[in-house]
Amino acid sequence: MKPEQIMNEWPSHLPWLNQSQNDLIFPSDTYHLLYFWSMSCPNCHQLTDKVLQDKKDMNVKVIGVHVPYIEEEKSVEVVSTYALDRGISIPIVLDQNYDIVTSCHIQGIPSFCLISQYGQVVAKTMGDIGWGKMIKKVQDL
Repeated sequence: MKPEQIMNEWPSHLPWLNQSQNDLIFPSDTYHLLYFWSMSCPNCHQLTDKVLQDKKDMNVKVIGVHVPYIEEEKSVEVVSTYALDRGISIPIVLDQNYDIVTSCHIQGIPSFCLISQYGQVVAKTMGDIGWGKMIKKVQDL
């Protein structure tokens, strides 16, 4: 895959949980792994625990990108409560208007997008099988 420029900085108008976008600036000292998920996604429910467990052994910054299925999921309070109840402590950006989804050309969730320290997409995968492939890609960094 030819690297494509994704972003020089995070969209400043989006709400964050567990961290501020001010701490995530390109260029940075590490790769970022974006995990696109939704509260309403059954596959995401199953995969989130695996992502949270596996991230401990990764040398990348994992960021959850919450993609709302319904209007209610655009509520910071609703997503915050869900994340707290599920023990999701990674930084989460609420992609209310699908800005990051569009930038990364995401077509379904759960999906993963590995971004270099310079803001370029270096790999994208989707689903359970995609998670296994992404782990291998990260290990090769």
